[in-house]
Amino acid sequence: MRRLLIGLVLTQVAACALADAAAGEPSKGRIQAALGIADAKDDGSAQKAGPPASKPQADPLLAPFLASGEFGSMALSPDGKHIATLLSDGFDTAVALIDTDTMEMRNIIEPRPMPMRWITSNRYTLAYTRSPRYVAWIANDLMVVNFNDSSAAVRLDGTTVRELFAGWRLQVRDAAGQPTDWAVVQRDGDTRHLSRMNVRTGENYSVDVDVEGKLVNWIADARGDIRVATTMDTAFWSDATRLTTWMRANTDGAWRRIDERSILDDPFQPLQIVDGSDHLVVQARNGGDRLSIWEFDPVACSFVKSMASNPNADIVVAQTGEDRTSVVDVVSAGLRLERTWFDPRMAGLQASLDASLPDRVNILAGQREAARMIVYSFSDVDPGRWYLFEPAAMKMKELVAAIPAVRPARMQPMRTLQYPSFDGTMVPAYLTLPGKPNGPAPLIVLIHGGPQARDRWSWDRDVQVLAAHGYAVFQPQFRGSDGFGKKFEEAGYGQWGQAMQDDITAGVRWLIDQKIAAADRICIVGASYGGYAALWGLEKTPDLYKCGVSTAGVVDIGRMLKADSDTNGSAVGRELLRSKVADPKRMKVPFDDVSPLRHADRIVAPLLLAHGRLDKRVPISEGEAMRDEMRRLHKDVQWLEFDDEGHGVTHSGNLALWYGAMFDLFERTIGKGEPPFPAPMPAAAPASAASQPEP
Repeated sequence: MRRLLIGLVLTQVAACALADAAAGEPSKGRIQAALGIADAKDDGSAQKAGPPASKPQADPLLAPFLASGEFGSMALSPDGKHIATLLSDGFDTAVALIDTDTMEMRNIIEPRPMPMRWITSNRYTLAYTRSPRYVAWIANDLMVVNFNDSSAAVRLDGTTVRELFAGWRLQVRDAAGQPTDWAVVQRDGDTRHLSRMNVRTGENYSVDVDVEGKLVNWIADARGDIRVATTMDTAFWSDATRLTTWMRANTDGAWRRIDERSILDDPFQPLQIVDGSDHLVVQARNGGDRLSIWEFDPVACSFVKSMASNPNADIVVAQTGEDRTSVVDVVSAGLRLERTWFDPRMAGLQASLDASLPDRVNILAGQREAARMIVYSFSDVDPGRWYLFEPAAMKMKELVAAIPAVRPARMQPMRTLQYPSFDGTMVPAYLTLPGKPNGPAPLIVLIHGGPQARDRWSWDRDVQVLAAHGYAVFQPQFRGSDGFGKKFEEAGYGQWGQAMQDDITAGVRWLIDQKIAAADRICIVGASYGGYAALWGLEKTPDLYKCGVSTAGVVDIGRMLKADSDTNGSAVGRELLRSKVADPKRMKVPFDDVSPLRHADRIVAPLLLAHGRLDKRVPISEGEAMRDEMRRLHKDVQWLEFDDEGHGVTHSGNLALWYGAMFDLFERTIGKGEPPFPAPMPAAAPASAASQPEP
């Protein structure tokens, strides 16, 4: 089934909900051996200043959480005989093929170093590694692979049948809805330049999308004809961007504008064309608070009826059938993901899966009448595992675990809750306790970035690392977080350091009142916006926190609006940033009044600052400015710098240093936690053992 990811800021939800972007992180020895890639060396040089971090090998509780990735997506062939999967060592990817009868796996495409190449006398490409990024089936004997530089149709042995220009986009079906050897491909870097191409013979012809503005999205009908397009235009002398949706009756018809709006307005995103009519299925609010799925009449330019909605959360993912003529299921993103099937058969299969694998999110993927399907299942204590499912016999066989080193029985459950903020607003949140504490526990307040983002009910490495070391973890979804409706999100606009911060503070005080958190053993941690909130928490409520950690954190709103960042390098990014952060109609106080950099003198607790030198979102100069101000004021600050990291910490060696520095800080400020499993974790078990009871 083809997946439709809804909205520019919702791709993380979709990836989590649909599993074909749910990359695992098991031990790297096997995958590196398969790819022929040597193990990376971590020499500790990333730490530039401050006291030495804990040595990774001295912390046996940390080891299972540092394994690099292995299995990515899984795609089942139409006849159910093979599974194509992406393998990763954390740096490059390969394609492997699994025989579903024997479960034997073999690599068919490996990453390939590409030398520097001259294009013209004065233009050249730098050396790079060509790696697959996406794999799908065209027929039982043919797959399509999108690489990081182009696309190709390949046989089951990995040999190339046909190069497919810059990228494969969709498979064309015939009048009966059956798949053909024809596909829509993109010829080059211009999204307008599209062709229909026979992936076996190479025959092709142009189907360029000729509409005004920059093409950002297009929709094809059941026969693969492109009939809906969305374009974007930004005014030359300002950062005002407008989105326009166009539609035509057929490929020979003229394009007609059916919707136009500011990028700041509520979204209007076409998902598909209803077969047999000119009506569209769209994602929109239509004046309501929640994102929903609607039928839309483009002639009358009006909404016909609601097709799917959730009173408590936005619908963030819609999945269409193979023929692209109907929405078959939707996913809404409240505190826990909820999936609704419109097809009774699929709904029944989903119910059976959920009964067999309770208290998990079970993602069923496959054609409606297929003899075999793929199931991806994950939970708060399990990073996930794939199963091969046979509906007729109602049999299920485990394929692989995403992270074999992680034992679900040793992970801690993530609770969902709501609490009142100071103004009465109910704030959703997650709470993870380290086992069953005898009394109030030491607490880490973990703040998400964005801030128009959110945390998920799923396995979270940071959460589980902290819980494994004996700390409770609190994740407030303060106003401004997405997925909980327009009113809740917009209540956070212009509220940096104000109502959003008050929501965090109210949650911490609520946990203290509930005897869950020890009042004198609390630290605040965050990255990006979360780093800002950690810094401002130390300054606005210095009595509440004994330490803080800011990773790639914003230190001053005024500086953020002027920084040489990727956000400011985009007209759309600048407009959205100013609307959501610095709109004078919403921002009731001057930037300086809520600037951690300007008020560093208020900090009394020890602070750890971490930053990657390759960060394009929040340049390292921002972190350096906060570091220098803390040092000028003779404050207790530690600086951790990573030469090879961007906006966050991802490499295993750096993670070990980062976690080590945090635990050193926690132990000297709020004391060592009591791990729920003090003994070292056992070695990784085979994947098949994952379904067996654990000791």
